[in-house]
Amino acid sequence: MIDVALFPPTLHVRTQEPMANHTSFGLGGPADFWVEVRSTAEIVAALAAARAAQLPYTVLGHGTNVLVADAGIAGLVIRSRATGYAIDRVARQVRVESGHTMARLAGEMVKRGFDGLTWGVGVPGTVGGAVAGNAGAFGGDVATSLVGAQIWYPEGVRWQPLADLEFGYRYSALPDDPQRPAVLAATFTVWPGDLAALRAELTAFARRRRATQPRGYTAGSFFKNPPGDFAGRLIEAAGLKGARRGGAVVSSHHANFLSRAGAATSADVLALACHVQRVVEDRFGVRLEPEVRLLGRWGTAAEALRR
Repeated sequence: MIDVALFPPTLHVRTQEPMANHTSFGLGGPADFWVEVRSTAEIVAALAAARAAQLPYTVLGHGTNVLVADAGIAGLVIRSRATGYAIDRVARQVRVESGHTMARLAGEMVKRGFDGLTWGVGVPGTVGGAVAGNAGAFGGDVATSLVGAQIWYPEGVRWQPLADLEFGYRYSALPDDPQRPAVLAATFTVWPGDLAALRAELTAFARRRRATQPRGYTAGSFFKNPPGDFAGRLIEAAGLKGARRGGAVVSSHHANFLSRAGAATSADVLALACHVQRVVEDRFGVRLEPEVRLLGRWGTAAEALRR
């Protein structure tokens, strides 16, 4: 039995923290251990403590784009609230810590008159998650803006340039790496722009997001768009808007969003996602790939969706 006393007291580790309080779905069972960190140094310390205690670990940002199992998450969950950033005006770059949200970063760059990241206002998650999943919106994504990232590995911290991260559509090599690396910070290209034009673009993107994406308990787009098509179009064409499993429902606002409707469980959301995936494949011969990551003690329940 591992006790919180084994962790450095500066980390303020808690036990049995309900993950439903920390995800945009508002779902998920408890984390065995939970810590919030506010600097890159604290993230490294938490990761080192988890390894010393031989605990599995999960680094979490804003809790978007994830579905946590009702049985919770084994080991230590590290919630990154490291939000520092620094602009290098000469190099035309901004270095941002992993816990900073992409939407806020987009707004702050515009306030300072820098172009290059306005698309980020459409990404609800944090920099760390955005890099790991090559998040994007409104025609932009991490792969088109990133210079490189500071990544933690068990043997030490590395700087990895863009080419090393093997980006694809809503994909990087990081989540599949058996070493379980963690993004500490990222450096993006920015450049001076016309302030009025930047404000107008940011406002237009934000309005478009509000008009097209449902509010409430949702993780964002649940499935990746297949080549040459849109997941939402296929789901809607299959007649699945409003489909339910337990307390989970396909949004009537945007078919690629699965939402909570009342007393849902994570198992309800997974059952609905599998149903959507199966119906779309039967109808159109296209197997939708999940964009939302499944975290925690799912056992074999999630294998149907992952295949």
